Amino acid sequence: MSTTAILVTIYFMLLIGWGFYNFIKKQKSGQNSLEEQFIGDRSYTTGPLLASLVAIWGSNYTLIAAAESGFTSGISGVIWYGMGIVIPLFLFSWPLNIPKRIRELHPKGLTFIEIIGKRYDEKSRLAALAILFISNILFIISIVLATGIVLKSLLNIDLSTAIIIGGGVMIVYTALSGFDALIYGRIFQLALAGGAVAVAIILSVNAFSLPELIHQVSANRGEMLNSIKWGPTEMLDFCIASVGFVFGSPILYQIAFSGKNDKVVTRAFRLFPLAWAPFAVGTAIMGMVAFLLYPGITGQEAAMTLVANLFPEWAAVLFFLGALALVFSTADGAINNLASIVIFDVYQKHSKKEMTPKKASILSMTTQISLGVIGIIGALNFGDGVLALLVLNGTVNIPFIFTIVLGLYWKRTHPTAAFWSMIIGITSVIVLYFGFHQSIYTNFAGIVTSILILVIGSFLLTNKETDLLSLSTRNVSKGGDGVA
Repeated sequence: MSTTAILVTIYFMLLIGWGFYNFIKKQKSGQNSLEEQFIGDRSYTTGPLLASLVAIWGSNYTLIAAAESGFTSGISGVIWYGMGIVIPLFLFSWPLNIPKRIRELHPKGLTFIEIIGKRYDEKSRLAALAILFISNILFIISIVLATGIVLKSLLNIDLSTAIIIGGGVMIVYTALSGFDALIYGRIFQLALAGGAVAVAIILSVNAFSLPELIHQVSANRGEMLNSIKWGPTEMLDFCIASVGFVFGSPILYQIAFSGKNDKVVTRAFRLFPLAWAPFAVGTAIMGMVAFLLYPGITGQEAAMTLVANLFPEWAAVLFFLGALALVFSTADGAINNLASIVIFDVYQKHSKKEMTPKKASILSMTTQISLGVIGIIGALNFGDGVLALLVLNGTVNIPFIFTIVLGLYWKRTHPTAAFWSMIIGITSVIVLYFGFHQSIYTNFAGIVTSILILVIGSFLLTNKETDLLSLSTRNVSKGGDGVA
């Protein structure tokens, strides 16, 4: 067995060992409620929250998708990929401060779908549940695919084998670990990844002397320095999808609910885009360098090919382990979160049976294993790249954007208008994306359709004195299910 394979095996064993240790610890303590497995004890401070956010968001968004954007679109990819993700993250936490708002309205909240159900009604909850399942299954597939791409380059094995190995370890680690173990494990994962990316950026730039790098970039000016090479329409399309990706991400709401208080949650979310941006810009630049050196490869292979062929062995192994750390952080967050939605918003919503700690543990593990298997099967059969999957995931989330924002801040947002906004919005997105060969107008049409129906419908169904926001808040305080 090679040194690289030994190091990867040790890394996998450390992950599984950490998960197993925490699993045994929970079993012995007898404190194994469903809420603790998916939201922790709601006592996390800024540091763990911020590390968790950056580690989760720094996975296939950064090491693969950002490098792909720099490879295919040059400086345009660096600029617009970074801005396309950072701006929605700022909007989520600076002007609106959605994390604080949802904590005020739902102090004991658990899931994203629960917010929709309590603010609107049952049919809106079911519509949101269907959309969320579609988008998050796509997300999990993209993560498993990213894991396979990293392992393929690291171990020099075929992609299918890498997907199965990486996906299998991911399932075991996530199923064994509860929320508490995952959130503290991400601190280690982020430290490993941060060091790896820093070394990678330095070595990528040093692939050329500075004069040679400037010469190579200048010689490929049309490819590398065109700030709108991505195309204005495509850039707008990506930015809209990114807004949907952020505002419709249930992981962000889960982390917001887990914080100790509003102050630490707000601080973590506001530092989040600033801490994440260097990862994106750095790896997008790596994609540009990969284009100069290896123009014949595909975009999603840019970062991995550059590292495997250019870096000394120790640096390549460090980078790949850092990449795995970020991918696994994203994977455990996505699977753990979607499992919480399956359990709280599907199973418990319709089950009358008492949930014992033992049954909670079995149900949690079974659900997370099932979702991981779906991710592996999807990754083995999905032909498009990671960036395409992420954009599609954001596209499906577009009907959520104003359903969430107006529902949290505008008292007249009506449940019926919200329901039809989501239904017609997702229908227009699906028809345009799949019926017209992934039309670049898909996201624009989806966001315009959903907001027009939501706003016009709410005006028609309410009057100036209507206050559905206060009504939903009162129902939450009484333990009700929201607006009927």
